[in-house]
Amino acid sequence: MGRDRPEGRSRVQPRREEETGPDSGYQRLLRELRGGRYIDLEKDTQFSEAWILLGLLLTLAGLAFNHQFLLSAAMMLFVVAAVGWLWNQLSLFGLHYRRRFSETRAFLGETVELTLEVRNQKFLPLTWLEILDIFPPTLPLDRGQVVLNRASNLGEFRTFWTPGAFQRLTRRFTIHCTQRGYHVYGPASISTGDGFGLFSRKAVDVQRDQIIVYPRLYSVAELRLPAKNPFGERKSCHRLFEDPLRTSGIREWQSSDSLRRVHWKATARHQRMLSRLYEPSEEPQVVIFLNVATLPRHWQGNIPELQERAISVAGSLAAFCTELRLPVGLIANGFLPGSDQPLRLLPGRSPDQLVRILELLAAITPFATRPIEEMLLRESPRLPWGATLLVVTAIAHDDLLAALLDLDKAGRQIVLFTLAEKPPSRRLPGILVYHLPHLVDDLVAPQTVLWRE
Repeated sequence: MGRDRPEGRSRVQPRREEETGPDSGYQRLLRELRGGRYIDLEKDTQFSEAWILLGLLLTLAGLAFNHQFLLSAAMMLFVVAAVGWLWNQLSLFGLHYRRRFSETRAFLGETVELTLEVRNQKFLPLTWLEILDIFPPTLPLDRGQVVLNRASNLGEFRTFWTPGAFQRLTRRFTIHCTQRGYHVYGPASISTGDGFGLFSRKAVDVQRDQIIVYPRLYSVAELRLPAKNPFGERKSCHRLFEDPLRTSGIREWQSSDSLRRVHWKATARHQRMLSRLYEPSEEPQVVIFLNVATLPRHWQGNIPELQERAISVAGSLAAFCTELRLPVGLIANGFLPGSDQPLRLLPGRSPDQLVRILELLAAITPFATRPIEEMLLRESPRLPWGATLLVVTAIAHDDLLAALLDLDKAGRQIVLFTLAEKPPSRRLPGILVYHLPHLVDDLVAPQTVLWRE
């Protein structure tokens, strides 16, 4: 199991102007003139009615006293005001601001290159352009500083530009992916105006971009899982049920077979009674149960370091199961942002299954919806009987161990991965236990504890 980046379909993102429908050039020009790409917040100006009144007074005084200097000053005042007003009106025309990322998905600890680009596609230069972009405060940059706004709890990144006529400017930064999650960039507030400083405009580019930072994945060598039967011997190797919708072959007819089982076409072809051979419905599947709580009671709070490690172990097991070509699913007592339902993804063989699991783990919140033992007892009856339940938890308290013993007595295949400082003190006969102690230096030195009666 390596650190290869999973490939999958990304979430739907708002498309930029270049990717929108087939508008004609005339329609795009009208949208540019109307400022259709931006939300105009306000039009700030140093120009007021006093300037007009001053120009009129200078004009009247120049005419009354036949003073050319006063008339020239009034004319210059009107020309500068008119040019500044028109310059300000056209300041957003042909102005494009764009973020580009070298990757939109990364693992914890990796870096992503960010390119900021400003294009001024008009004959008028911009003597000043200030862009206040919303950046996630948890992902630092190598150059520049993201300032946390205490009022909004959002990170702000401020840049200044002076694009000339028909000029493209770019700046590159390196983002350090130091925190798991979905990180949104944008919207950006744009401030510009005329070159005289008389007028200014503020607008918002509502375009948002997103980077998904997956949890760290441990390799098989770090987890030290055995190559053969990493999740223990299956308790039942016989076929409990057969799926009549999936035929795997044919065999000789037996007296106990019903007429529905007879394969009539094969019987006619081979001139002897043959029956269908069905695939077993007890297909090997794996369901990972993740406990996001790090204390005996989920409402007591959490220890972020322990929680991140438990999430990483869950993601590593999902990647390992994918390599073994086992259908894998994920159930957790955490939830996604904006939702109050526990996370639940049933096992599947889809090529995107691992990507979906990693995206869910990247977005999962640190707040538990209910105790993990309650979720185990509630969800296990809905799962296939042949599924192996991998329980990943930072702690193994008595209520959880009691629930695991009940599931083991019911015939469930249970494997416990615990990150507690000490292995479970209670004997768990028949349950395979991998003890992954919490280490400050972020190393995993697991121990295998197996009790058998």
